[in-house]
Amino acid sequence: MALSTVLLVVLVLVREPRGFFDAVDALGARYEHDALASARCRASCWHQTNKNSCVKSCLAAPFNKPGRCPQNEKTLSPFDAVCLKTCTQDNQCSNLKKCCRHSCGVTCQHPEELLSAVGIPPIPQDLKLTEGLKKRTVHIEWNPGQPTPGVVLYLLEERHHTGRNFFGEDLSDWSQCGQTNKTSHILRNFVKPARWYQFRVAAVNENGTKGFSNISPTFSVSARPRPPRAPQNVTVSPLSSDSNGTLSGELHWAPPLSELPIQKYKVFWSRRLHGDKALNSVLVNQRVVSKEETTFLLQNLQPNSLYFLQIQALAQYGNSRLKGEKSGLVLNTTNYMNVTHNLVSTKPPIRNKIQDLQVLKIYWAQNSLKAKIIWKPGKDSSKYAVSLWAWPCHKNSKSRNHFKLAVTTKMSHYVLTDLEFECRYRVSVKSISEEGIKSAEDTSITFLIPSCSEFKKTNRKAKCTN
Repeated sequence: MALSTVLLVVLVLVREPRGFFDAVDALGARYEHDALASARCRASCWHQTNKNSCVKSCLAAPFNKPGRCPQNEKTLSPFDAVCLKTCTQDNQCSNLKKCCRHSCGVTCQHPEELLSAVGIPPIPQDLKLTEGLKKRTVHIEWNPGQPTPGVVLYLLEERHHTGRNFFGEDLSDWSQCGQTNKTSHILRNFVKPARWYQFRVAAVNENGTKGFSNISPTFSVSARPRPPRAPQNVTVSPLSSDSNGTLSGELHWAPPLSELPIQKYKVFWSRRLHGDKALNSVLVNQRVVSKEETTFLLQNLQPNSLYFLQIQALAQYGNSRLKGEKSGLVLNTTNYMNVTHNLVSTKPPIRNKIQDLQVLKIYWAQNSLKAKIIWKPGKDSSKYAVSLWAWPCHKNSKSRNHFKLAVTTKMSHYVLTDLEFECRYRVSVKSISEEGIKSAEDTSITFLIPSCSEFKKTNRKAKCTN
């Protein structure tokens, strides 16, 4: 068979089985084995005391896979008949393929007479899928065929795609999802709504395998997908002063947990009357951000103003748009919220002064309204002094500012507890050296707690009333 010069690119997708023997994953770059080869060695080492060492030795040793090399070269594909030497032993060939010689080279080829090979378990038949009571669980069972002596392991693989309707061309590559020595397997909290799944099973023993079963019927759970959760880790970078007297800063977040792919984000920022109730907005803005972005530049922020920032993820399910929960963050530009005072100054930072003090989150836990503050650890600090003051609460309150808290901590974060809705707070942090000397200056920020009704929109577990 005459062949012109052929450029052969071989792509080998290696998926090591999850959880059982760590030695298989630890082989790293020295050996690369497919899941069927790893399962064969696990079956061979099933009764060994030192299973890790046994599996490692088994994978490294030459192994003659079942079946025989093709006898008729006319049946070979152009890739199998290429004039190259691509292997020296069966171990170097993926899945069922054997290392076989032909008239022009040595390549990995599909074996003949594999189904009639003796001492190897038959291919599983009649896969049956049943949805579990918890909706995100699937029970898979199959007919193992005639029993085979020795340990037989069953390797499960799945492929899927997301969408309201099934399209075979959108399915992912096969990947391992389970392994067992029984003739059934339960995948708990594995399948997700709005996904279409297909499964297949291979029976493997120490002598090898005859391959995977027929593909199972297409499977999808009955539960409808839930909207995305709220974006996580919402922060604002240090604010900078612009030439026109306004401020700008970058809003950051992490993608939320979602059963569906995120289609896009919506960013809301509301400018509020200084010192007024959180619901009295004077200006509301919103922008759409692509799904690849998790940052947004806030520009033209007014000094001495209060902003309420929100981020929402959107997903698509057929013709339905699922709007996720919103993450909220209060930004007070009166004292440059989330920014240490020197960050908008040209003066160098004072030694031992706390940097990057910010409110990480405001949340409800254990029947209490709390706020977690964080800051950058100081190089020469052994602990920190945290102080908290409360401004008058509510619009019509005439009470004076009052001191609420003074504590020391060795951590670079602290949780403020027993806070009240519609209250403004000032928190300051000073570093303390190992000799017990406090820094000359503290770093402080102020923040406003929204009203109960506003807070409940993103924290449904909060038990509060206006």
